[in-house]
Amino acid sequence: MPLSDDILDLIEHETTEAQTLLRTLAAALPRSVEAHLLLATSHLRRLEFSQAMTVFQETLKLDPGNDKALRNIAFCLLSMGDREGALAAFHRAFAAASGASPLRYIALLSHRLGRVDEAIQAYERLLANGQSSSPEIPFAQQGLAAALRDAGRPIDADHQVRNLMERFRREPLTIASGLVARNNSEDFHEWSHYADKSRLAAALTARQAVDSAGRFPESFVLPRDRLALVAFAAGPSAPPLYIVKPVRSSGGQGIEVAADLADTLDRDDVVVQRYLDRPYLVEGCKGHCRIYGLITSADPLRAYVYSEGIVRIAPEPYAPTADRPGGVAMHITNTALHLDHPGLTISQDPTQDDVGSVRSLTALLRRMTADGLDGEAAFGEIKALMEWFVRLLAADGLFARQAAGSPPRAYPHKLFGLDVLIDSDGHPWLIEMQRTPAARGQPLVERINGEMYATLFRMAQAPLIDDSTSADLAQRLRADDATRRTCEAEIEMAQRGRFVPLDLQDPLAGPR
Repeated sequence: MPLSDDILDLIEHETTEAQTLLRTLAAALPRSVEAHLLLATSHLRRLEFSQAMTVFQETLKLDPGNDKALRNIAFCLLSMGDREGALAAFHRAFAAASGASPLRYIALLSHRLGRVDEAIQAYERLLANGQSSSPEIPFAQQGLAAALRDAGRPIDADHQVRNLMERFRREPLTIASGLVARNNSEDFHEWSHYADKSRLAAALTARQAVDSAGRFPESFVLPRDRLALVAFAAGPSAPPLYIVKPVRSSGGQGIEVAADLADTLDRDDVVVQRYLDRPYLVEGCKGHCRIYGLITSADPLRAYVYSEGIVRIAPEPYAPTADRPGGVAMHITNTALHLDHPGLTISQDPTQDDVGSVRSLTALLRRMTADGLDGEAAFGEIKALMEWFVRLLAADGLFARQAAGSPPRAYPHKLFGLDVLIDSDGHPWLIEMQRTPAARGQPLVERINGEMYATLFRMAQAPLIDDSTSADLAQRLRADDATRRTCEAEIEMAQRGRFVPLDLQDPLAGPR
């Protein structure tokens, strides 16, 4: 019986437990390729790329031609920012097994390294030899169109765009959501830094010291901030509850709510935050909002916030007391943690956006207004919070480093998520950043995200020259990349749908 039957599910939902089990299993079965592959996969799930690569390398010693290990070593190098090393590793993977996936990565990395002609040749080879049903084809068409525009060949690029648009017309949700998911996993590697809760907490704290516009709970990374946490807990602003989060967990895994920090202070793998104990309640239950941000250009920086979102609500009424703080079903709003809870109700009707445990942001803001708060003002504050976060990334140099050394179209549009909690006064608080928000989900999620993904596709995929283009403009589009980039930005704005442009003027930089 394959070891992976149950363990892959454990890796997805109980990563820490799975990793402990797999270390023991790999030690007990030192010649098992499968045990090593699963252990490495658990490290990938926790964004521990260096550790994952070490285990994949150990797998190759057991099975030198293992395709999965070869490809994942290359992916780890890519995720760690070693583009040259990743390109060489994907060449090795392609030499061992001439698959479409390593060839597309060879094209992708060649483009990012500025070797545009090599990228075009690799993409064209894939499209010429690949099966039309291959899942790699849409990503190759997207990548080839971008490389051709960077090479100054807009007519050829438009041909690839039209081919991709035809696929989108036949399978809109599959093509659009697939592109978003893959683009997010292949983004500029520094995005993973902010998915690490300890790095995010440090970045938020440092930014607020110079730009106080952002609202997020006081956060302490253990063991580094132990003394500061002890002082905070003894001070006048000490909250009744704290939330304790494993540094590299996701989906609510391993989160605890505690009134007493005695058992937490000696830990070295968690972030401790002041618990926001006065949340806005929906029918007596706590919820959080998934807010979507979009980066369409690193230089010049262009970004948006989506005016719709997903609200997830805990299955038990929120009623903590000093002696009974309550369990995860009261405090933690990730629906994946509560699938067997009788209080979790999810409508199968995607048009119902204000019932059950999964709702829309629009419905939440409407309900807030009915409760005497100002839903419109709350969204204005959500937009301002997104602007503050994107300014943080810009100040940290993420966008400048992404743009340096790569052609302008080497990285596709980047979608990310902010998890936001609304307090009882109607103010949003930034809780976490989601580098790769889930593409699919419950019926309402499918409807909301499906509309958003279709918008994303139209913003990014459109021919620059058609029958309505004047001869003069067509000539300038063929000859001048600045004109092409201006046209791309105009298409993006015209097709933005519910994406709201962000004002990214940094208040620290003074007037324009």
